[in-house]
Amino acid sequence: MPTNDDLADDLASAVRGADIFAVYQPQVSLETGSIVAAEALCRWRHPRLGDIDAVTMIDVAERSGVIHALGRRMLDESLDTLAGWHETGRHWAVAVNISPLQFQDESFARHVAGEFTRRAFPPGSLILEMTQDLHPDEEGVVLPQLRMLHGIGAEISLAGYGAGSSSPDRLRTVPLTEVKLPGDVVRAADGPALAVLGEAVETAHAQGLRVVAEGIETLTHLDVAVQLGCDRAQGFLIREPHSEIVFP
Repeated sequence: MPTNDDLADDLASAVRGADIFAVYQPQVSLETGSIVAAEALCRWRHPRLGDIDAVTMIDVAERSGVIHALGRRMLDESLDTLAGWHETGRHWAVAVNISPLQFQDESFARHVAGEFTRRAFPPGSLILEMTQDLHPDEEGVVLPQLRMLHGIGAEISLAGYGAGSSSPDRLRTVPLTEVKLPGDVVRAADGPALAVLGEAVETAHAQGLRVVAEGIETLTHLDVAVQLGCDRAQGFLIREPHSEIVFP
């Protein structure tokens, strides 16, 4: 079994090649049933080990510093895909996962802003999904950059909402547009847990935020998302991640 150091070397070599690629999972509006966005998910197909799971890949990337090259690669590939959608009349948004560590290099935010502006995407076309909440010692560096990106029309999303990590104060501190309910939380929501999650959705809506339910795998899960008052949903019931979204 290779060590993380071995994988870090392999990932650094792979980050500009075909072994790293994006797949896209659509989000649908629960009001209209139409696709409104798609989340770009990074995949790594190792030539010897096969598919490396996303948790391992991101952990290796963050520990080794490869997250900077990997994040920029995924952003550029996702914006290319977004441009293709818009050229063919599919005016969806693309959601790209970001790590707070990427903002340690302030050129990242400038690159995002420059590409978004250069390509003349309409506001709301790019969603930057924070994969984890900010630690207090990160806020001084990250928050000004998030506010700048929000100001030029990018949307900021926070994953993991409803799992007990984000207070109402945090929703006001970070310039969010959207929060995402984790799939395991949505799938486990019944009885008292459903009521608690419903309160979290109401709190987000009171802050003017959009709520997305992830991990929708069955019609029962979809019904839970509707009962909760979520705005959007994504999951295997709607579409598995794929390199192309082939239906309108």
